[in-house]
Amino acid sequence: MSSFRQNNGDDYPEAAGKHLDDAQALLTAGRYDGAGYHAGYVVECALKTLLQADGVLQKGHDLSRLSSEVTRLAAGGSPHTARYQPDPPPAILYAVPPAGWKETMRYLAAGVLNQGQAGRWLKEAERVYTQSVQQMRMDGVIR
Repeated sequence: MSSFRQNNGDDYPEAAGKHLDDAQALLTAGRYDGAGYHAGYVVECALKTLLQADGVLQKGHDLSRLSSEVTRLAAGGSPHTARYQPDPPPAILYAVPPAGWKETMRYLAAGVLNQGQAGRWLKEAERVYTQSVQQMRMDGVIR
């Protein structure tokens, strides 16, 4: 449990780490759709962590919208968002797979993502997590 845990139990930094571990394990196991699915949640939870650090609680899964809100806050001089914003912004779009990630991809038949696509999404999720949540932990923003 992190210091960002909300009253309803949501804990975006912890969830980002959990999904990162799951995505890595699923990619190794050759479960590419599952790896990509969890990689998208890493990005979502990392962005929501940044927003929460600045007192903004966002609902929904739209990675493009969340990324835009983080960019807007960072450009406005918000200290946490500006310091920990992934640079460049996340490259995983909110779109129908395989063009992008959507939380509804869990309902699609197996084989939507191949190893290369899942690997790229995981690499991007790792970058976003490292530049935001992991760095916030190292700096003591998240305990």
